[in-house]
Amino acid sequence: MSKETTESSPNIISPKTVYLRKQENLQSQLRSINHSLNSNISISLINLISQNKLKKNYKELLKKQKKLIFNAKDLPKISLGDFIYRIVYYSKMEDATLISAIIILDRFCKKQKIILTEFNVHKLLFVSVLIAIKSYEDKYFTNKFYAKICGIQTEVLNKLEYEFICSLDFQIYLDKNVYKKYQDLLLNSQD
Repeated sequence: MSKETTESSPNIISPKTVYLRKQENLQSQLRSINHSLNSNISISLINLISQNKLKKNYKELLKKQKKLIFNAKDLPKISLGDFIYRIVYYSKMEDATLISAIIILDRFCKKQKIILTEFNVHKLLFVSVLIAIKSYEDKYFTNKFYAKICGIQTEVLNKLEYEFICSLDFQIYLDKNVYKKYQDLLLNSQD
């Protein structure tokens, strides 16, 4: 068989094609790991919101939080699971950064005495992810890019980020033991 026939035949697979397919499979496997973590985080946050709704003073807490910059006037049209996947997909962040964002979000809610609701979880999660990306990733995009992912204006995202980070007194350092605890909870929550 001539070289021309080998290169033009659709049934012949070159070593380069095999290598590329292995890389695609590897990327696919990595994405499934992210998908599992994304699902666990989504389920955990949804469960937390459901638990918050059962609190006796839920309506009172909602009224207090209604005027916060993080509250949406209407319920977001995108599900929390799809929103998390969208953030991870476009930002290309590491799993460790996503886990760090959850720790930062939890720290913020405790410090500000804020409960997660359907009206604030998207914005709070996104800003905590943004801060985690900027703190723990080597490379990151501009706020203009992240605002497009989130579906808000850049100026609004800048205000949200500023409010969030100031409310934490810029305390975003994560202890290794705390990180490990959250990692174990999030990666094993559905086992």
